[in-house]
Amino acid sequence: MDRKVAQRVGPRHFRFDEWSRGRSGLHRLDARWKLAAALALLAASSLWDRAWLLALLFPLLAWLARLPAAALALRAALVLPFSLVFAGMSWLAGDPARALLLFWKPWVSALWAVLLMATTPLEEVLSAAARFGAPSLLLEVMHFLWRYLGVLVEQAQRLRMAALARGAERSFEISASSAAVLLASSFARASRIHRAMLARGAGGPP
Repeated sequence: MDRKVAQRVGPRHFRFDEWSRGRSGLHRLDARWKLAAALALLAASSLWDRAWLLALLFPLLAWLARLPAAALALRAALVLPFSLVFAGMSWLAGDPARALLLFWKPWVSALWAVLLMATTPLEEVLSAAARFGAPSLLLEVMHFLWRYLGVLVEQAQRLRMAALARGAERSFEISASSAAVLLASSFARASRIHRAMLARGAGGPP
C-alpha cells in the first residue's frame, strides 16, 4: 500500500489502549487503588464548589504517567456540549453561579475518568470494580460494548483503507454507501462471533 494512504488511515486501535499499556509508576499501581482514587476525586469534584483546585493536579499526574495532558484534556472536553445545555438552562433561569458550576464540574470529573482509562487497561478497571462489588452483568455489558466498538472501528478502518487505495475522495454519496457497507459487514462479523461463542458453550439470546 502507498505510504501516504497508510498515514491517512491512522492507528488501528483505540488511543486509550495504547496509553494504558505504558510503563510509568502510575501505570504500575494496583488498579484497585487507582479506581478508588478516581472515585474519590469524582465525588470531591461533584460535592466541592472549589473542585477546580483539584484540576491543578491533573497536569502533574499526566506528567508522572508520561501522557500528553493536552490530548487527555481535549478528550475530557467532549462532555462540555452536554454540560453547556444544563448550564444554559440555569443561566436563563437567573442563576449564573449555578450555571458556571454545571459547566465546569462535568469537565473536571471527566478528567479523572480519562486519566484512569489512560493509565489502566479496561480489563483491570473492570476487575477492580468487580472486587468492589459492582454488578457482574453491568461489567460484562461494558466489556462486550468496548470489544464490539473495537470491531466496528477496525472494520471502518479497513473500509477506509480500501477506499483510499482506490483513490476515493470525500463526498456525501461515498460516506453514505460506506456507512451502509460498514453496518452490514459489522453485523455479519458480530454474527460470526456470536456463533463462535455459542459453539463454545456461551448462552443468551442472539
